[in-house]
Amino acid sequence: MNNLRTSYKTVTGLGSAHRGTGAWLAQRLTALALIPLLAWFVSALFLHLFAGRVAMLIWLRDPVTAFFVALALGIAFYHGYLGVRVVVEDYIHHGAAKWAVLVLLQWLVMVLGLADIYVLIRLTLRTP
Repeated sequence: MNNLRTSYKTVTGLGSAHRGTGAWLAQRLTALALIPLLAWFVSALFLHLFAGRVAMLIWLRDPVTAFFVALALGIAFYHGYLGVRVVVEDYIHHGAAKWAVLVLLQWLVMVLGLADIYVLIRLTLRTP
């Protein structure tokens, strides 16, 4: 009676993959990390928004600011990826379609993250 898996699930290998806890924990940790990062980013952006374009560019060109902006956006992309991945895994049941959407999602997050880092590096290293 200790085994709750049916014989069909045992034969087909269906059941727990023992990976759900890691994804759940990563989702919660990224959410916690985003709270102070996004609070800082939104407040700093709001303060520099009315100072003009030049002040905004000077603020973004600071290497420390660029690092924290990249960190916030990277964690936000990963947090979003984890959330959308759970939705795809739960609601797309066809194996090939699920695989295709997950691969597309991974590429999309990677390309957007790299584009984000590229733009920040260009802004930081550009001469005024």
